[in-house]
Amino acid sequence: MTRADRDEWVPVFTVLPMRQFRKPVRIVSGRGGEQTGTGRRWSVPLADRVLLIAVY
Repeated sequence: MTRADRDEWVPVFTVLPMRQFRKPVRIVSGRGGEQTGTGRRWSVPLADRVLLIAVY
């Protein structure tokens, strides 16, 4: 699995430098992206979920 903690892979898949990729991660985190409501916790880290959407 491609992971956001591997800095060399983010630009390859998103064409974004890590500095620009971290901005949407901070925005999503600030809006409660880690966990909203009750229910099952995410098993994939927030940065990896943002990377998945950026690649899509």
